[in-house]
Amino acid sequence: MDTMHRVVMVSCAALLLAQVLMKSRTGQELPVHVAFRVFSSGRVTVKVDGDVRHQGIYELSANNLAIDAIKMAVPMRSVKLSVTDSAVAGLSLQNGSAVTLELLPDGSHHLAVTDIGVSERMVLGIPLDISTMSEADFGRLPGIGPALAKRIADCRQKNGGVLRVEDLVMIEGVGEKKYRLILSYLQPSKTK
Repeated sequence: MDTMHRVVMVSCAALLLAQVLMKSRTGQELPVHVAFRVFSSGRVTVKVDGDVRHQGIYELSANNLAIDAIKMAVPMRSVKLSVTDSAVAGLSLQNGSAVTLELLPDGSHHLAVTDIGVSERMVLGIPLDISTMSEADFGRLPGIGPALAKRIADCRQKNGGVLRVEDLVMIEGVGEKKYRLILSYLQPSKTK
């Protein structure tokens, strides 16, 4: 019984110590790596990759710039990043932006801001913009095969490159049930 009592005491002490250590780490500024999240207003989800120590998905304040995302991900070597040195560094990040830092052999760097790919946006729950999706992108939506993806892209093309989300139900093969299935993946159409 005495041995059992010691095992319980050691286990309790270990749990308490683990909590203290975890609390002491939360004060550090560490990047957050989370696969799924709930979006709140004033926040954007961005992907940071390239020559940084902590590649991944970050949730940032909506007023953060590309330079802020790179600094959070910690460049592989010291690099001068400032808004005045590069127009890209001062770009405001949008929900679904992808920021890439490339460190060049001559000591300079290249910073690029693009968009996260459609598949990743779907997994992260970032709404897709129907006006910028390709035929292949439409094919990634659930229930949309290659033929229907082509009809959607063709319909948008026939309408001068404009297609509102609500117009999808008018396309042959997109019934009410399929429309409701894909609606959660799409960004609402901007009102005219």
